[in-house]
Amino acid sequence: MTNPNDAVGTNAAYGGRTSTNAFNDLASAFTRGIVGGWECVPNSGLTVSLGGDGNNRDVAIAIDNAGNRTTINNISGSPVDVTLDAAPVSNSRIDSIVAYVDNPANGVSTVADNPSACGIIAVKGTVAANPVAPNESTIRTAITADGASGTTAYYVVLANITVVNGTTDITSGDISQGSSASLAGSKIITANNIDLSTLSDNYSESEIDTGYTWIDGKTIYKKTVNFGALANNSYTEVAHNISNLGYIMRVECTARNTSGTCISIPGGGNSWVDMWISTTKITIQTTSNRSAFSAYVTLYYTKSN
Repeated sequence: MTNPNDAVGTNAAYGGRTSTNAFNDLASAFTRGIVGGWECVPNSGLTVSLGGDGNNRDVAIAIDNAGNRTTINNISGSPVDVTLDAAPVSNSRIDSIVAYVDNPANGVSTVADNPSACGIIAVKGTVAANPVAPNESTIRTAITADGASGTTAYYVVLANITVVNGTTDITSGDISQGSSASLAGSKIITANNIDLSTLSDNYSESEIDTGYTWIDGKTIYKKTVNFGALANNSYTEVAHNISNLGYIMRVECTARNTSGTCISIPGGGNSWVDMWISTTKITIQTTSNRSAFSAYVTLYYTKSN
């Protein structure tokens, strides 16, 4: 397998620092593409250099034939040089720079980062007046020819390079950087971006919104509890079974008056209502003459089991 200076690896697949599964689990939250670094620049002649700029870690997400993902990295920290084949005599072609991990990744158990199961190659495109980049079948055939299990390997395209007929030098204008990795799916949950606006109301304990999951696989639930009309200056408790909540991400308290208008109530110190949530129940106390409304508390949470 072609891996100049053993530069490409899976970052601590061996060597005792972390497990391959730890990286696979994280990678599953992203689409195939470049997470950071791996910039492709001209070197000399038909050689290009990728990554190793000293400022950014070179990390990408590679995907196998079944959609499983893993990370692939420039473990050397230095630029990785890849040389393209000679230019065509007429028309043009587009070559793809592809990094891959064999699957299964049977590297050397005493060598950290698994470089012997990884490779980085230039995959030639078809010469044409209007060339296109190599497709998955062509890429997997090239990976197989390089000595890996191309039908099942994890791979990622780091750059596409247009090779014009007769050229002897690649320029920056010939290079198209690979796609950036992004969060897989428009509804993925991250620590700083919880999109709860389109969740359906009143999910029960047994119902799951499969479009919303944490990157560690936990399901996001939404439950709305209706307290009904509240009396003046009174405590109202709902013995709602929330003892199995793993993590409450957000609490919303709203009310509707007799005209049906929705009134926002932040909860906890509001002039109309105070609200408490324990591990077993939700408590609301009205604090002034505001009995002409019904209160609703909505919880967004994960379950502990």
